Amino acid sequence: MSATHSFPRRRAVAILDVDPDLARDMDAERAAAARSHAIAAIETLAPGEWPAEALDIIEPRGALGLLVVDGLISRDVTLGSSSFTELIGEGEILRPWDTVIELATETPAVTWNVLVTARIAILDGRFVARTARWPELTTALVARAIKRSRALAVQLAICNLQRVETRLLLLMWHLAERWGKVSVDGIVLPLGLTHRMLASLVGARRPTVTTALKELTAQGKVTRREDGMWVLHGQPPVELGQMYATLS
Repeated sequence: MSATHSFPRRRAVAILDVDPDLARDMDAERAAAARSHAIAAIETLAPGEWPAEALDIIEPRGALGLLVVDGLISRDVTLGSSSFTELIGEGEILRPWDTVIELATETPAVTWNVLVTARIAILDGRFVARTARWPELTTALVARAIKRSRALAVQLAICNLQRVETRLLLLMWHLAERWGKVSVDGIVLPLGLTHRMLASLVGARRPTVTTALKELTAQGKVTRREDGMWVLHGQPPVELGQMYATLS
């Protein structure tokens, strides 16, 4: 994917206007007071590679991170011949400037790609200072970070299963828990996931994933629409609920 980013001028918004769920633990009076102080700059990222020089967009000292207001971003980690992809979307927290742990043998390569035009809110040290009187807000943001780590833990657990068909089905339902849309035909994954990306998400080779998807389609568990979106049929696998239970 080519680097096609332009970096428009940032604009300031009330963070509770674009993400009102962050005020869920506040009463109306506290939420109204917090709204006027919880102001953050928002930057729009066009689809394409998010280059390394653009990741350090705030002073990291004292910053909470970057809040994905909407859109979809991938984080790709490559070590030798192995690669792994994490999808990050609406409501999740990023800290892309944090360096990875250096290994004695080889340091993983990390790349970021904007898959769907994304808006990110910049929660820098000034934002933290302005909102210090509302710890409920900070708690809600920390909970978002924990939720992302749990989602990643489930994905890694899925990657350790033996059968690729099982991995794919569990992963798709896992993604549906975060971004799925109910339709008359089933649960739609509005992500446009290619066979190559699904392979990276479940830790398998693309040809193997293609074969597994054909099997799942033949079983009536998944179908692909003409627009490239996947539709899930039936009920979520029991194994996924068991994975969630271990993290509760």
